[in-house]
Formats: sequence, C-alpha cells, structure tokens
Amino acid sequence: MLMQRSSMENASKWLSFLVATAAIAAMFGCGPAKAQNPAPGEPMELAFWNGFSGPDGKAMEQIVKQFNAEHPRIHVKMQIIPWGTYYDKVTLGLAFGGAPDVFILHANRVPEFASHDALNRLDDLVASDKLDSADFVPKAWNAGIWQGKRFALPLDCHPVGMYYNVDLFKKAGIDHPPTTMAEFLDDAHRLTKDTDGDGKTDQWGYAMTDIHLVSTTFLDQFGGGVLTPDMKASALDSPASLQAVETLLGFSDKEKISNPPSGDDGWRGFQTGKVGMVFQGIWMIDSLEQQKGLNYAAAPVPFFGPVHTVQASSHCMSMPAALKGARREAAWSFMRYLSDHSLTWAKGGQVPVRLSILHSTGFQDLRVQREFAKQLDYVQYEPFSTVINQISGFADSAIDASLNHVDKPETLLKDAARRVNNVLRRQ
Repeated sequence: MLMQRSSMENASKWLSFLVATAAIAAMFGCGPAKAQNPAPGEPMELAFWNGFSGPDGKAMEQIVKQFNAEHPRIHVKMQIIPWGTYYDKVTLGLAFGGAPDVFILHANRVPEFASHDALNRLDDLVASDKLDSADFVPKAWNAGIWQGKRFALPLDCHPVGMYYNVDLFKKAGIDHPPTTMAEFLDDAHRLTKDTDGDGKTDQWGYAMTDIHLVSTTFLDQFGGGVLTPDMKASALDSPASLQAVETLLGFSDKEKISNPPSGDDGWRGFQTGKVGMVFQGIWMIDSLEQQKGLNYAAAPVPFFGPVHTVQASSHCMSMPAALKGARREAAWSFMRYLSDHSLTWAKGGQVPVRLSILHSTGFQDLRVQREFAKQLDYVQYEPFSTVINQISGFADSAIDASLNHVDKPETLLKDAARRVNNVLRRQ
C-alpha cells in the first residue's frame, strides 16, 4: 500500500510538467500520434489499461472477451499494469503519446487529471446515448464530474466493510455483527482470549489491516479528515481528528482487544482464524475464499462516531482528451458496455453502481457484495482535491506512527497538518 501511494504521489508531482511539455511538443509536431481510424476492412483496435492484477482482472478479461465477440468491428486489447506503477505510466502516456483509448482512474484522481486538461469530456456522449443518471448511485455518478463537467464514468464503488469469523462469533455466543461502538467493544472483548492457557492472548477480537482505509473511515465518522470541508486547510489537527486516532489507539492500549499494528499481520490473523473482526475492502474476497476451513461473513462497518459514513472510492472509466471521431465513439461504446455488464464485474469482488443491477437477483445472490452495498447511501469519498494524493500520505504516516507509539497523536497530527498546509499554500 505504501509503495502504491508513493507512486501515486510521484505521478501527481510530475503530471503538470508532463502535460505542459506534451502541449509544447504537439505545437511543433513532436510525439507519436495514434491513428484515429483503422485500415479498410480491419477492426478498430482499442487499448484498455487498468491495474486489475487480482481476481477482478479475470472478471474484466471475461467482459472484454464477451465485448470483442459481440462487436466484430472493434477489438479491445487489455493491458493490466500493477497499481504500484500504473499512474506513472498513464501520466507518461498522456504526456508523450502512447496513451490508451480507455483507462481506469480511481475517483480521487479524476480532479487531478481533469484539471490538467488530460481527459476527454463525456457530457455529449452521455446525452446522446441517453444514459440515465437516475440508474446510478448518486455519489458514484458525481465522482466523474469535475467543475460541472463529466470526465469519467463510474464502474463501481468499493467501500470499506467488516469481515467477521462466523465460527468464533458462535463460540463466543454472539448472534449478529455489531452496529455500534458499544456492541463492537463488547463483541471484541468476548472474542479476545488466551486459548491455550499460557498467559498470552492468542485470539484477538479485532486487528488493524490497512491503516489508510481504516483511519480515513474513522476520521470521517468523527467529523475530522485530511482537509476541511472547503479544502483550504488541513483538518488533521482538529479535535475531531484527534478523537478518531485516539479511539483507534485505544483498541490496543486501553481495551486490549487488538495487537498494535507494528509487526502484526492482521489480515493473515483473520485468514487463519486468530482474529474475530477486521475492516477491509470488498476486493479482498478472493483471498478469503481461497482459505480452507474459514467460515466468514461480511457486514457494514459499525458506527463509531457521530457521523454515519464509511470510506469508499470508485473505479472510473476515462479516455484521453485527444481522442476524436470514430475512435472516440468506439471507446464510448466499450465504456458503456462495461457499465451495462457490471454484474459480471461484481462477481470478481466489486460493488456495481447501477441501481438496476444492484436490485437484481443476480447481485442479491452475492452474499458478501450485497452486505457492502448496504453502505452505498452514506459512503464518503476522499476530498476531490487536485493534491489529495500528495497530502494523504502525511496523514497515513502520522496515524501509523501514533498507533505504534512513536510520539503522541496530538504532536504527530499537528506536524502532518503543517505539511499538508505547506502543500496547499504552494498551489
């Protein structure tokens, strides 16, 4: 995760320079240009880039194969690039030529790329194709819009959710997953045990898995965050953010229901039946399905603070600004097809954002995805700031250090806020 975020930050810093350089190159006729139309009788080949290197990649390959079979005049060639280097390659492709015709952006990257005029406006395509916004989850639909203009089409929404061990719950006499802080703490205490009698806890009620996903959810639920609502200053040094971090710290220090995250693989502990509850992304389903003997289920994240929300993002489909004519129309046809067939995508470990698909029997039969989908009405995306990927790492590092007792949370959060504000002042 840290490696991926570092790459995202590097891409953010270079995007402005690269796009500006590409504009100059275009003025002088430099840089490779992709042919807009194929030779007579040949299918139009579209390049599609994404970072779906896990089980979701197999689901996407299935959809692409089906599209190609149904559209003989268009052939989509998919390239999967690991997320750790993905945004660097997309940025370079957009700046110097060789960009794909369709590519995936996480929702929090749309403002950054759109603000540098790197993305194609899609408003006319949405209107002419009569794509009904009422069939989309509103927050996901709006994630593709920057300054009133549409630059991306959402494919899914992947909120954080709760996974719990069904067998451990039954042994502890717990008959339903927790929905509040009080229920969570009560369940976690009942699940935390010394099972072999050696005086050391070897079964935990809860474990930290992904500091970024979990901490952003807690910051949101307590009314804090990386940025203030107007995105003009950091909110990391606010009382609400401090309360969120201290609550997380209290799980290990005060409540003794969790190990400190340092040196402890919480996800592995859950996979092997040593942890009762974790918060993680929907895309982790496959790693649980592959674990023999693990009886698990999913549920919405409990409400720990006064704000009923949970962290989420979306995979959004975009095309480069330079795409025109028949190639642009073909790219849109493929994007629309992916959206229309997102039930297949959901089976790979995602939550679609088309209401007609969410309400279908096929989706409701997906026992984990349907639980995560219960949160769609109150999901919270990261701030739609052009610098969010430069500054969110400051929050992650400060919270990680807080949970591992490097310094006091208040001190660490103030320092992170200072760093965030320095970036904001340079805009």
